[in-house]
Amino acid sequence: MSERTRRVDHLLQEEISAVIQREVHDPRVGFVTITSVETTPDLRHATVYASVIGNEAERKATLQALGRAMPFVRHNLGKLHLRRV
Repeated sequence: MSERTRRVDHLLQEEISAVIQREVHDPRVGFVTITSVETTPDLRHATVYASVIGNEAERKATLQALGRAMPFVRHNLGKLHLRRV
């Protein structure tokens, strides 16, 4: 993994966490922590790992809400001025 990829991973982790915490106002989103982000070397795809606290039903509801909020999160990541988001 290159240094640039590592820096982009860290930047994405911070920005996704901030967007979820401050701008996603879905009541189903409980306590979520973005634990890590792994991007491909060409930076076209990223895998985001999250930790959710709660019982099984709360975790499922939170993950579904996050899935529905991802287009909004991607749109807000456009301010990073990367070639691909």
